[in-house]
This record gives sequence, C-alpha cells and structure tokens, in this order.
Amino acid sequence: MNKNFRKMLSLLCGMVLVITTSAGCSAGNSSSSNGDQQAEQQEAANNGTDAAQEEELNPEPGAKLIVWDGNDGISFLNEIAKEFSKKYNIPVEVQEQGAPEQMQKMKTDGPAGLAADVLVLPHDNLSEAVAGGFVLPNDFFEEETRAEFNETAVNAVTKDGILYGYPRNMETYALFYNKDLVTENDLSSWDNIISFSKTYNDPSKKKYGFMMQLNNFYYAYPFISGYKGYIFGDDNTNPDDIGLNNEGSIEGMKYFQAMREILPMEAADATTDVKTGLFQEGKLAINMDGVWNIGNFSDLSFEVGMVPLPEFPNGEQPDTFAGIKAYYVSAYSKYPNAAKLFARYVTSKEALLKNFEMTGFIPARKGMENEPGIKDNEMVSGAIKQFEHSVAMPSIFEMQQVWAPMANALELIWKGEDVKTTLDRAVENMKQGIKTLNK
Repeated sequence: MNKNFRKMLSLLCGMVLVITTSAGCSAGNSSSSNGDQQAEQQEAANNGTDAAQEEELNPEPGAKLIVWDGNDGISFLNEIAKEFSKKYNIPVEVQEQGAPEQMQKMKTDGPAGLAADVLVLPHDNLSEAVAGGFVLPNDFFEEETRAEFNETAVNAVTKDGILYGYPRNMETYALFYNKDLVTENDLSSWDNIISFSKTYNDPSKKKYGFMMQLNNFYYAYPFISGYKGYIFGDDNTNPDDIGLNNEGSIEGMKYFQAMREILPMEAADATTDVKTGLFQEGKLAINMDGVWNIGNFSDLSFEVGMVPLPEFPNGEQPDTFAGIKAYYVSAYSKYPNAAKLFARYVTSKEALLKNFEMTGFIPARKGMENEPGIKDNEMVSGAIKQFEHSVAMPSIFEMQQVWAPMANALELIWKGEDVKTTLDRAVENMKQGIKTLNK
C-alpha cells in the first residue's frame, strides 16, 4: 500500500466516522519496498514539516477537541492550542489529567463519549492502551514521524510494528557534577570516578564523591547494559528469554557491588531526597539523576555540568533507560482527523522548541540539538549525548514483573550477597510472576 493510497484511505475513514460517529477504521501498515520507504523518509527529512501536505488531512466539519496532559505540560498546551485553533478554526479545550488518571478514565469515559481526543502518555503505558483499544495508529503521518524523530523515540511508541504515538520529549539520566569539585578527567571513566571519590569522601561530614539510587533498577540498568546483559531477548520483546542472570549481567552487578567501597551506606538510604539535598549543598560531587532536574540545578551557588555515563573497564559505554512521552489519538474520538492534525501540529519543530522554552522538555525530534537555546545549554547538550546511548524501557506487560525482584536483588547485592545466586533467584521470581500474569 503506497503512501498516497494510505492517506486517501485515512481521509475516507474520517468521512465514514463523521457519518457513523464510530472509530476503528485505519489504513494499516505500508508494504512498500525498503528502497521506496527510505527514499520517502529522506524526502520527508529534507523537507521538514510540509504544511501543504498536512492540509491534505481535512478535519471533520464541526470538529472540536479535548486534550489531556499532566500539570507540567498544561502551560504549553494552552498556548499552542490557541495557535492551532486560529489556523484551523477548531476549538481545543485543554484539561489537566495525569497519565494514571488518563488510563483509568479511558476505560470509563471513552465508551461514554466523554474522553479526550488527544492523550499524553509515557511510552510504558502503550501496551495497556493498545490492549484496551484506547488509541489509534499514527498512520497518516507515519512516514514523516519515522523520518523526523529519534529512532529510540519512534521504537518506543511502536507496538507490534504499528506506530501509535507522536513523540514529544525524551527523558533519561546522566551525570550531574559540581564544577567546583570535579574535573572532566574525573568523569572520563568509572575507574576515575571511583579514584576521585576515594580522595573526596568524608562520610562523617556527609561528603560523597558519587551517589545514585542503589535499589532502583531504572538507575542500575547501565551496569547490566554495559556488560552485555539484557532484560528480554529480541530487543526486549521476548519475555521467554530473560538475560538478567547471564554472564554479562553477573559481571556488571559485581562491578556495581564493588562500588560500595566509595558509597558506604545502605541501599535504602540513598534516596532521591538525600542525594538531591547533598548535591545542592555542595557535599555531593557527582550525582546520577534524571534530566527533569536540569531546571532545579540551573540556579545553584556553583556551576553544574552534565555528561553521559563513561565507559566501564571493559571499554563499553553503557546504555541508560529512556522514557518517551508522546501524544496519542483516542480511538473514541469523533474527530480523528482533527485530532491527528493537532498531534502533528504540536510535534512540529517550532512547537517542540516552544515547548522546550516553556517547560524544559527535551525534544525527541532529530536535529533539535543544533537549536541555539538547546545547544547553548550545557546540561541539555549532555543529556542529548546520553540519549544517543539509551534504550526505551521495555513496555511489554511482563516488564512489571521485573522491577520488584530486581529492587530486592540490588539491596542484597549491595549488602554483599553472592551476585549469581541473587540474580538466579530474582530471575526465577520473574518467571513465576510472568507465568501467573499469563494464566
């Protein structure tokens, strides 16, 4: 099915939906050759946002939209909604709803015709949203989205080969550091971080060279990825293949365990509040934390830098977890064409730059790192470099059976328990949980 035919079919779906006020018609997947698809993607990447092309998707007569997002995205949406309404003469109402509330309300308000037309969800909600029949594929703008957005982001909002989301921003974590205390050489390898910390540490005065959340697998994942460990096989889609106790994972967790030498505290004591407070007081030199803290660390009494995680002694640079927030079009929308047009509009280069300026959300679009407001922010630039070494958190249902066993395993490993025995036990618990889940 070629691009134009798919778009014509999408338009026809919209016409049918106006008549029947029911959702469910979609264009399906493109079966064009790889050569044709690459050529079209390159053309889209070269042309950027093609306004004339976008207007081929005609909104339904009388269309009006409701958009849901959490508190942190409301200010931007209120502004961009005015622009969209002025351009397309489509009223847009923005309502504050956090992601968990959105998912719950879709189950009740969706069938009742009261739900939003456009949602904003983290990518790890996608499996549930698709299973519940809550969201429509991103079909009309599929090729543009695949060409213009970071590959990690695109993969994160794709389920079983079908693209659903319109990526907005990426979140991950890297190393914040106090420039008054730390040199670039101190950050050039994990061994150097350890050496620096040995000279800087003074636990009696609550001074530490390095700190991270120790019992949260989200942050400990680089010690797995950096040693060729993995969570699920087949790019985190095969829950029958768990790699968290393979040879690489065991080696990585042994390195993690050895870091207790420079962080002599119980895993449960290295909380977000503790390390954030120590960092802001100038007592913690290197803080592994999320990009959402860039704003908090931009106005301290000392200058803060941010760099990607360095190589491990094996020469491998680890991947971090990435979270992707994206817009999704509701399957219950009476105005799917208008909703798709809005989702595309708010993920244009101009809109995402405006969003970054207002909220600090780091765009998932390619090439945005060259924009002056982004390029000139050292912490944001460091985060974008880390995105190049990140993978989307697995979004399959079975991932929910990983977090608790790994949190428990991390606590025990940090205490000094045998790494292989602990990981074997954790993986067995995961398998039992997955088995129960799939009954």
